[in-house]
Amino acid sequence: MNSTKQTARIAGVLYLLNGVTGFFGIIYVPSRLIVSGNAAATANNILASERLFRLGIVSELICAAEFIYLVWALYRLLCG
Repeated sequence: MNSTKQTARIAGVLYLLNGVTGFFGIIYVPSRLIVSGNAAATANNILASERLFRLGIVSELICAAEFIYLVWALYRLLCG
């Protein structure tokens, strides 16, 4: 396979994965845990759903790592 096509496919897959993990960590988890204007209810939600809270943190870390690789793939694609 052509190197440019392979790099473009890698960038596309990274975009897709970044969108999924970003949506989960930035939109889904806070919508389930955060209660606007009520810190006590937010803390209770986090304590009641520790696994979801931890999955949100892991999702954010994976999203950040994917973004670094995405930037690298786009650099290789657009400069080469």
